[in-house]
Amino acid sequence: MINRRIPLSLVLLVLVLLALFPRLLGGEALFWGLPTLQFYPWRHFAFGELSAGRLPTWNPYSGAGAPLLANYQTAVFYPPNWLWLVLPDPLAMNLVALLHIVWAGVGMWLFTGSLGLTRFGRELSTLAFALGGYLMARLGSFPTVSAAAWIPWVFWLVGRCMKRRQPGDIGWLGLAFGLQLLSGHAQTTWYSCVGAGLYAVWLAVWVLPDRPRRTRGMALLLAGAGMALGVVIAAIQLVPTAELLLESDRSSGLDYKTTANLSYNPFRLFTLLSPDFYGTPADGSYLTEGIYFEDAAYIGFIPLVSALAAMIGRQRKRRRLDEFPAFRSVPLWTALVLGALLIALGRYGPVFRFLYDYVPTFDAFREPVRWLILPVFGLSVLAGIGVEQWGRGKWVVFWSRLAVAGGISSVIVALASRQFLDIDSENLEVLTLGFVVLGCWVVAAALFTLIQPQPDQPWLAHPDMWRGAVLLFVALDLAWAASGLNPTVPNDFFDESQASAGTGRIYWFEDHEYDVTFGSEADSADAAIEGYFDVADYRIATRRQDDLRTSLLPNLNMLDRVPALSNNEPMQVGHYAEYLRLIEDLHADPAVDPTPLLRAAGVTTLYGGSPPGWEYQTPLFEPDQEYAYAWLVPDAVWFADDDAIQDALRDPAWDPAQTVLLVGISPASSNTVPFTSGSVTLLESSPDEMRYRVTADGAAFLVISNTWYPGWEVTINGQDAEVFRANLAFQAVQMPPGESTITLRYKPSHWRWAIVASGTGALLALALIVAGWWLPTRRVSG
Repeated sequence: MINRRIPLSLVLLVLVLLALFPRLLGGEALFWGLPTLQFYPWRHFAFGELSAGRLPTWNPYSGAGAPLLANYQTAVFYPPNWLWLVLPDPLAMNLVALLHIVWAGVGMWLFTGSLGLTRFGRELSTLAFALGGYLMARLGSFPTVSAAAWIPWVFWLVGRCMKRRQPGDIGWLGLAFGLQLLSGHAQTTWYSCVGAGLYAVWLAVWVLPDRPRRTRGMALLLAGAGMALGVVIAAIQLVPTAELLLESDRSSGLDYKTTANLSYNPFRLFTLLSPDFYGTPADGSYLTEGIYFEDAAYIGFIPLVSALAAMIGRQRKRRRLDEFPAFRSVPLWTALVLGALLIALGRYGPVFRFLYDYVPTFDAFREPVRWLILPVFGLSVLAGIGVEQWGRGKWVVFWSRLAVAGGISSVIVALASRQFLDIDSENLEVLTLGFVVLGCWVVAAALFTLIQPQPDQPWLAHPDMWRGAVLLFVALDLAWAASGLNPTVPNDFFDESQASAGTGRIYWFEDHEYDVTFGSEADSADAAIEGYFDVADYRIATRRQDDLRTSLLPNLNMLDRVPALSNNEPMQVGHYAEYLRLIEDLHADPAVDPTPLLRAAGVTTLYGGSPPGWEYQTPLFEPDQEYAYAWLVPDAVWFADDDAIQDALRDPAWDPAQTVLLVGISPASSNTVPFTSGSVTLLESSPDEMRYRVTADGAAFLVISNTWYPGWEVTINGQDAEVFRANLAFQAVQMPPGESTITLRYKPSHWRWAIVASGTGALLALALIVAGWWLPTRRVSG
């Protein structure tokens, strides 16, 4: 009879979430870091457009205009995010995050069951993965958590495809992988794909070795077909994102310094034993450089010990794998943990540089530390396997008693050192607490071993009670580790504020934006700046939330509908990024005035530097001339390439009000009447469409300080015309003399075909699932 009891681990998981985040269901929202600067502004605007009956194709408030639908992390087509259409935005954001933690737990429960783990082992793996540091410390990184939650589901369905070879499993795998692709984090999804591919190869080579080669090849092919079906289902998002990638500053890959920026320092391994060994930003005690949540990989002390026991115990069980089938997979998970950990070391390890230079995709993603998702997943699985090694043999009892003594001694010594050493140091306090916690966890694990129930010792705890106590301890351990890592603010934090920057665009110089966002120390030239999102102290953002809300940091400005030239997006249009680099280069030279470039971008308010009397909300630059997003110029100069245009933009004599710089060959024109005067009137405007009335007494170019991007079309008096790329990054249209009505409209390229592909893929997946209900299952014996 099938045991359908709700797993205790899932009950504990839900209770932990309710205990840690009651405010998320009662009027507060996650806000620290990326929710404020990226995810909430993007999704609030995108789903607001959908609610208004418009497709959110273009974002007019960031980067002088930027593709929004193509912004992968907006994840408009991910079904769970559709909660934004029916619930208040902050509540929808919170629920999506919390439900994915639960979803990760359910997936791990199912996957570990397919590996043959005991119920206790499955419970332990479920808690370790779902409540572990990788997910909980970055709960506000919504796309990452959403994509990671699908990892156990993809592994589970890959195994079902290969073992059962049933059409329904292919359909389910296609849907699961398609949803993971739509969830919004390509990096996590790619690492998941790499791990699932290795798992599939392991199944074919080691689990099904007695099957004919053709059968094993077919099993691999079916799993690959399921993954390919997922790509087709996600085409509606992948196609516009692929176009953006080709047009972006990442089209030729990232440089090594940028790619390896956040690498996993080997000394962080201590935090696998005690998560706050170096302190925590929750209370401002974090000691080291780096970002706490990026390095978080804690799965609980007992699960980690169990995982190590699985690696060691595999050698003892290798001749009895029929009795302990779960141990068959230990070599795979061990290799996955160690291999991915070596990659995560990045610039600190011997592997990543070689992979960056010679293996495709390693120059496509930043932060090697994010490979930690695979060691975390592998260790969580190993924890469930290794718990079967938890016994009370003679030597286990002996070492457990020593561990109790050693753990208590380490706690006493750590506390005594703080009390008696004449060292007034916050660092000592933090390290002392780290050793105290580690000692307590050692004592707890050893005591659980000593009171483990045995058939010949009925006075010890009942087995179910003992297991429940272990799981409760693990849940409390992980809850403690996650506490304070996800600060909240009242929901009205995200309401439209009174922040204003005048009538034009704002621009933050990059160094100043970084300092205001993350903080900077004082030097001989500048005073220290207390950053809103100091990565060592999360309390600052909570304390200064009112100032933060009105700061107009990108992309927080979107909530107040204040347009910005700045754009806090991970993937930006290439020509736009080059234009910003040019502004930054000119700004670094005190002898050069970047005003023409700023005026050509419609900038009227500039933030940068820290002169006497500067305050966060006070702009440092307001141009004398009235701003304009569209204007007429009499002269156009054509250049052979972008390098030549950049040289012209550096020329201090260039006046954007008189001359537009274009790339290519000048088109023939029959209009020879010189332009002397005219007017431009905006008639209608929406995020992806603008209509102007233009009057000119001669041939002229209409320059629009909107980012040039494929898909923008223009008509003049109903006739198609060409949108030229102007001044390196913007748009220009050649205008005839007289009065004209011009309409600029953005339509994503090739998107109709993507809709057809996604619809076809979804229907095919459903057809395969229905077929699976009617066809007999062909199980491949393992």
